[in-house]
Amino acid sequence: MKELMKNKAVGFRATLACMVLSLITAAVYTGIYSSTRFMSWAAVGIIVAGVVLTAVLILAKQFRFAPSLLMAADFLAFLFYVYYIYFFVSSVATGIQFSGFPPEFFVNIAFFVVTIVLSVVCVFLPQTEE
Repeated sequence: MKELMKNKAVGFRATLACMVLSLITAAVYTGIYSSTRFMSWAAVGIIVAGVVLTAVLILAKQFRFAPSLLMAADFLAFLFYVYYIYFFVSSVATGIQFSGFPPEFFVNIAFFVVTIVLSVVCVFLPQTEE
């Protein structure tokens, strides 16, 4: 582990943090929506696969490509989330469902947004010290 962290820039550590945040996002999404029709198991699978493949790239010392893969997986998972939740959003936005958006909806959106923003930042940060 010490060898893996040697000569790594802040971008590498941010990528590791983003991997953990991606897993937390998947857990939050599963916890909130697992018993509803708004759950996309494909989104959770894509997040987990993205984290695993990013870890494989890191272990293979392909540090430059790891954040890009993680960003693509997180964004694709977000698109699946949007696809499954759009009916609920449209019914609340048009007034068909008068209950409004529950706090869990905003929590889930916040986790996805923070994860995607951090993964985009990681793509542009150096992963190794020159």
